Amino acid sequence: MRGNPDVGPWPGSAEEREALRARAEADRLARERVATALRIADFGAAEAAGYESAAVRRLALLNAETGGDLRDLAHRLNIEGHAGQDGSAWDAIRVADCIALLWPYDSHDRWPSEFGTYPGYLGGLRDGLTITMPFQAIGPRRHQFRCTRCDALWPTGWPDADHRDPYQRHCPDCRMPGGATGVEEEGREHSIIDLHWLMFRFAPSPAGPCPVCGGARELVARGYFGIQERVLYWSCGQADELGTRGQPDSHYMRSLTRAEWESAGAHHAYWLAVDMLRMAGHTGEVTELPVGAEYEALDGSGERWTYRESGWESGASC
Repeated sequence: MRGNPDVGPWPGSAEEREALRARAEADRLARERVATALRIADFGAAEAAGYESAAVRRLALLNAETGGDLRDLAHRLNIEGHAGQDGSAWDAIRVADCIALLWPYDSHDRWPSEFGTYPGYLGGLRDGLTITMPFQAIGPRRHQFRCTRCDALWPTGWPDADHRDPYQRHCPDCRMPGGATGVEEEGREHSIIDLHWLMFRFAPSPAGPCPVCGGARELVARGYFGIQERVLYWSCGQADELGTRGQPDSHYMRSLTRAEWESAGAHHAYWLAVDMLRMAGHTGEVTELPVGAEYEALDGSGERWTYRESGWESGASC
């Protein structure tokens, strides 16, 4: 989503240097916080209780970095293949038990106050579950970035905009460096990247070359007034006989082949993505997909796709 149009491109200035200095200080403090949390953690107590060493250390790192919801930590450990206590799967109760062993309450006075919340805290403030009306959200939360200067929003996977190094991260709208904050958007599962990937994944099967000239065929809409159908046909891109297109033996008509979908669900998913992209365009969002955009599956498979000039390209699992 574009930011405030009254905010011009970011020039080099003292504000930029101050923003970079503040971000570097925040990063330094975050690294020290994680290092301190791991240094005071009682790994021996957790391992003595039946938790595997590798799993304990991975949980300790995730908890020190995020201090996140216990269910999210359990899900992360499970999809990464870490076994819980005595080989069982992780859940919120086991995660809480292991955290309590790593950072017992009676050790909280060893935690420096400048680092914020004690990593052994297990109260309600770290519970990410919110109670809402049924069906109020269309899907799980999706991580995005927000520009602190012009309020632009962009999803994870936007080229160069979610770079791990804050000095290399720029707002894609006003180009401000290092001023992005991570936000969790409730009910916004589908980003512009997701919608383009849906159109690619659920597009109708290619019909092959033109039977007249052998050229590549393209998808075209061929609807009719008064008929409530969304029909796509494959037609030859070289057929430009505008005066004779309606004749049955014309190049254009002979190249037409009605699009076939792999399933009814694929048909609906494709048109859902088309409609949502059109609505996003009307509200002022950037709907053009840039080369280098990455799509990461939300089903836990770790599957990743990258958009190239030649189209979508499957990459290694993340």
